[in-house]
Amino acid sequence: MKSVYLQTFGCQMNERDSEIVLGQLFRRGYRPADSPESADLLLYNTCSVRDHAEQRVFGRMGHFKHLKAARPGMVIGILGCMAQEHGPDFFRRNPEIDLVCGTGNLAQVPDLVEAIAEDRAPRLATDRLDAPYALEDAGWRRETWRADITIMVGCDHRCTYCIVPYTRGVERSRASADIVAEVKDLERRGYQEVMLLGQNVNSYGKGLGEDTDFAGLLALLQREAPGIGRIRFTTSHPKDAHTRLFTAMRDLPAVCEHLHLPVQSGSDHILRRMKREHTIGWYLEQIEEYRRLVPDGSLTTDAIVGFPGETEEDFEETVRLFERVRFDAAYLFQYSPRPGTPALKLADDVPVPEKARRLQRLLAVQRAIALDRNRSLIGTEVEVLFEGRSRRAEDRYVGRTRQFKRVIAASTEDLSARTRRVRVTGAADETLLGELI
Repeated sequence: MKSVYLQTFGCQMNERDSEIVLGQLFRRGYRPADSPESADLLLYNTCSVRDHAEQRVFGRMGHFKHLKAARPGMVIGILGCMAQEHGPDFFRRNPEIDLVCGTGNLAQVPDLVEAIAEDRAPRLATDRLDAPYALEDAGWRRETWRADITIMVGCDHRCTYCIVPYTRGVERSRASADIVAEVKDLERRGYQEVMLLGQNVNSYGKGLGEDTDFAGLLALLQREAPGIGRIRFTTSHPKDAHTRLFTAMRDLPAVCEHLHLPVQSGSDHILRRMKREHTIGWYLEQIEEYRRLVPDGSLTTDAIVGFPGETEEDFEETVRLFERVRFDAAYLFQYSPRPGTPALKLADDVPVPEKARRLQRLLAVQRAIALDRNRSLIGTEVEVLFEGRSRRAEDRYVGRTRQFKRVIAASTEDLSARTRRVRVTGAADETLLGELI
């Protein structure tokens, strides 16, 4: 049996893609390798969203020559967004690479690997960027209680900083029947939670020829797979979030009360430069409606600081937005130029030290808000689905509330993959402490 080692960089969609690729390879007789050095097949599934993610991959590539010298028969492949972005440049940069496979071609990986092993000729596969989604479930999952499910890929928005439309293609949705079949299979296997994935899940259904939008899909999954106790989703675009979605979150018992709605900036001036297609006024109206319809729901977001043209006042508007909305959590980044994006035409005029200062300032503001919101939960009872043991203590278990709050509680019994009621006894900015009821 040949062995495979696959390392994933980037988002949950990459993680799901990697699961399916591994499942397909396992069907062909591959087994997991313990390390890159011991693998017959070494694959990196890559991310291009931020420069840091790319640099991590390029750093790994420095070892390819030594790996090939030690194991001449090894096949090395670059998959995913960086493969789609850089294509044949990888072969020129590292002649040890045998396979470059883009996001739309991942279903071909097992066949391509077999062809490479047979004739030792490299393969480039990046020609299916906008093809219908073809990476169907291979039945293998890393976890036995929760599962990610891709419902759509690509994005039709053209935010000036974002490379996703160029590495993931236009929006394509999977047929609802295929998604339902996958969720029902997970239900039969005892899974308790699913996460629906897409670059913009709110636009699900576009071009399918079905009469099912995203809210309709949520209702369909609730009806067809009632044994799935928790349905989550990510990510949403403010322009496409709407009353039907918020109403579904309110009315469907399985749909968790957590909305991730990236705002990216608190300045309308910067949002226009980003081509985000929403204004702060529009965003605040959405938040008001969401909190009215889902009063116990949590809200998380993304934001970029130091975007080209961002003045100190623009940044302060972002700070004020955070103080007004009071997000439960936020993923914050400083702007880094991405090759091939329209933002490259804008002067990157915010110095790196200033970007770093703004990032640290916003992080501090958000941490204080998150701590305050979490402290308000002390004394309340929450439903927690536990993921497993804490890495720091054998008798402590980590789980999530329906609102995606991280909870740690002590127990003498194994709580892994179990749902328990917990009383919140303490709080930090990222974690709740509790005791079993």
